[in-house]
Amino acid sequence: MIDITDLTVEQLAEAWQRIRDTFPAHEVDPYVLDCARRLSADPGGEQAHVWVSGLLAMSGHLARRPVREAERAALDALRAAAKELGGRACSHEDHPYEAEMDSMEDEIWLGDNGLLTGELPAQDGDTDAGKVLCPGNVAGWARLAVDVIAPLTVRRIPVGAPTHHQSSINTLSGIVNDYPYCDPYEVLVGEADCLPARPTRGVLAGYLVTMNATCWYAASERVTDRSVPAAMVKGVEAAVALLDDGPCAHGPGEHPDTADPDHASQVGYLLRSPGGRAEIAEYHGWDEEDEDEVDDGGDGDEPLDAWLCPAFLHELASETIDTLTQALAAFDDEPAESQDGA
Repeated sequence: MIDITDLTVEQLAEAWQRIRDTFPAHEVDPYVLDCARRLSADPGGEQAHVWVSGLLAMSGHLARRPVREAERAALDALRAAAKELGGRACSHEDHPYEAEMDSMEDEIWLGDNGLLTGELPAQDGDTDAGKVLCPGNVAGWARLAVDVIAPLTVRRIPVGAPTHHQSSINTLSGIVNDYPYCDPYEVLVGEADCLPARPTRGVLAGYLVTMNATCWYAASERVTDRSVPAAMVKGVEAAVALLDDGPCAHGPGEHPDTADPDHASQVGYLLRSPGGRAEIAEYHGWDEEDEDEVDDGGDGDEPLDAWLCPAFLHELASETIDTLTQALAAFDDEPAESQDGA
């Protein structure tokens, strides 16, 4: 166990960033547990913003692992801070975290959230530094960290997927509705290759849902280049290798219906960000003004967390690979000269 009791906040911050960037597993738990312990001791205190910043920086790592002591401690601490700080009166109409959500690349926050220093570079003439350490802003970052670690379990996340995700949703909608306004071969191969090396649970689930929603097109007569289904099979197999093998907690009929490829391709990208997941939650009737607490997954017949269920995703991936493998077999049965390509 690493002794971190004598480290300064500056030294801890450097370690948090190293964990975010290089993910040395043997170093992670002591830092997470230390940060969670300090935040839990005083979730609404003067230093709460420091420990929220630390857990936010390490949230991407925690989102890639099965539930363990460090993850549970982090979630408990972040939820306590969100509830304590989010319940305080605030005169601000908006907060910096809302504007920065569009910049969360693959759910990993790579910029300066200002929580350690209390300052952000002035943008568009906005020099209200008080917003950065406003309890409402710190609570907002705490909620985002919770949603990255445990997607669709916390309310009051601002609705709206990142701009580049919305663009991908529109592009894929054209393809699955059979009126592509771009090169579908290039798009589908690009989608197949876009899985990060260490995806969060939300990004991994969204990727597999997207692959399933688009596999019918790649396996149809519209695609005459075997590199398209081949790239998708390779991507799905890599994603499956990263899935947990935990037991399924859902009953009969509680896994999502993916029969509508247009809806599924949209959900596939909405699952990849806190703002996108908030859009899913809003559609299913969550009230964003409710208290911060662990949610049961929605009020409909299908619990929202079922989109993240490893058993569901394994089944979906198997269906996707079967469809694409059949397409590849058809290519292999054809004479080489008939495979024209794009």
